[in-house]
Amino acid sequence: MKYLNMELVGHNKQRKYFKYIVGNGALNYAYLFTGPEMIGKKMLALELFETINKRSYINDPDFIFIGPNVSEDESKIYIEDIRELKSFFRFKPYAGPYKMAVIDDAHCFTDEAANALLKIIEEPPQLSIIILISSMPGLIPTTILSRCERVRFNEATEKETVDYLIEKKINKEDREFIVKLADGRIGLVNRLIEGGGMAEAKKAVDDLRKLFNSGVYEKMDYAKKIHEKALQRSSGQGGYQPLISYWLNWVSHHLQNSPKNEKIVKNLLSLNQLVSQPQFNHRLALENFLLNL
Repeated sequence: MKYLNMELVGHNKQRKYFKYIVGNGALNYAYLFTGPEMIGKKMLALELFETINKRSYINDPDFIFIGPNVSEDESKIYIEDIRELKSFFRFKPYAGPYKMAVIDDAHCFTDEAANALLKIIEEPPQLSIIILISSMPGLIPTTILSRCERVRFNEATEKETVDYLIEKKINKEDREFIVKLADGRIGLVNRLIEGGGMAEAKKAVDDLRKLFNSGVYEKMDYAKKIHEKALQRSSGQGGYQPLISYWLNWVSHHLQNSPKNEKIVKNLLSLNQLVSQPQFNHRLALENFLLNL
């Protein structure tokens, strides 16, 4: 996994809860962390490992991370991943006291993988914790859900986001842009303020503004350029996801009084779903969305 280097903002209620149950030796063996994308669910799971084992999760033999291999354009968690998990739990904790598995995007299991995970959860290894992370828990089999303790997460408040940006010394103009665009998702906030993300987001929003008044040729040409740019990256999905996320949040905040708003949001959600799956024609999906602006 890509190691995370950011602060966990908010979620004080969840932190207090886990501090209490860790202190009382009442940890469950399986949890489901649910809530919108990029709000800190994964960060709290990593923080929990470090709290109970009193050391970093990085390169630790008692920690394993599983999720779709997006670097290879994968969108599923396969049976091979769960076999790796089974092997991980075969032995007692190396340094302990607990072994922990974090499974990201847990709604992406294949049927085989879900069945294999169910067998592990039905007979949980001693001194082990499994944390499933998902923004779409309705896609996880109920047989798995029923065996997990669910912990709900929400976006950071506007004040928490503003305070965080002030701490990061972000100027007022950029703070206002980020607060509206990120909508409380601190993971997205960090993407914007690091590695040129702000310039990328502002360009995406500016492009969309122009596309509203562009002709058919300009829209088709834009879809072609975005598609080609995505293909140059290691993952086609990675080329579209940030762009669509910026568009979706901008539309939600700036076109609230427009009768076209509901339709555009619905079309963006549909576009997001299509480009997250490699079997669909991404360029055609982009063209259809832009032509219907």
